[in-house]
Amino acid sequence: MDARPAVFHRPVMVNEVLAYLVPGTGTVVDATVGGGGHARAILENLGQGRLLGIDVDPEAIASVRRQLANYDNVEIVRANYADMESIIQSRQAMPVTGVLLDLGVSLHQLVTPERGFGFDVEGPLDMRFSGSAAVEPPALDLIRRATRRQVLGWLREFGQEPLANRLARRIFERRQSLRTTADLARLVRSSVPPYRARKTLARVFQAVRIATNRELEQVAAGLRAAFRVLAPGGRLVVISYHSLEDRLVKVAMRDAAKRGRARVLTPKPVRPGADEVRANGAARSARLRAAEVLA
Repeated sequence: MDARPAVFHRPVMVNEVLAYLVPGTGTVVDATVGGGGHARAILENLGQGRLLGIDVDPEAIASVRRQLANYDNVEIVRANYADMESIIQSRQAMPVTGVLLDLGVSLHQLVTPERGFGFDVEGPLDMRFSGSAAVEPPALDLIRRATRRQVLGWLREFGQEPLANRLARRIFERRQSLRTTADLARLVRSSVPPYRARKTLARVFQAVRIATNRELEQVAAGLRAAFRVLAPGGRLVVISYHSLEDRLVKVAMRDAAKRGRARVLTPKPVRPGADEVRANGAARSARLRAAEVLA
């Protein structure tokens, strides 16, 4: 039986996104459009506006084009959201009244073996959002070329892993024998007590994925781009799934507010309701922050 989801990804906090984004006129940029769940909801509330969907993942682009084929006020572009400023300018898509960033990994990526994101399914150690060697090397190449110090840095900074020293040494020593996600998962399981295995696997795979895609650099660049493109009164809404992303969002919005550039709409992150978490366990770690551009 195919374990892949019937849809590319189930969107989280759709009602909250709409409430803070307030789509109406102008261009709304869904900068991580994925399978189109948030995009469809935005389009249904957009009125005379236009939606520009951006995603670096070719499978996400194919999925969202199918999902939104019946809408004529949407354009889908395969690109990195950090480049949204040049994309908007080239398409004369101003004014931009809203930008949505839904960060992190999708369900489709996690359960598709050949994408190499998940530790529960065996596939190549890839983990690239773009799926393109022209953009970045796969995770396996990164691991094999890394020093022990670099691996340790990933596990500490990106995974916040308590057993980073032990795991970095084991991964470095065995790096040339690794081939698949299952190889890395077995190595991690053999290095920690059984009761810690799943949480450790999640942290290790997160760390390697972030390093492979330079995710935190991309988030920081995407936030800067969003504040540059948004017109006065425009809204930036960001959903993050771990503390590293959330801190970048919090600091960027706070700094924009200190400069008089924006007003923070969410002093504390908005979390999904209990009903949504019961219906969609992936929503559990989601945190939404929003800001309104002033000038």
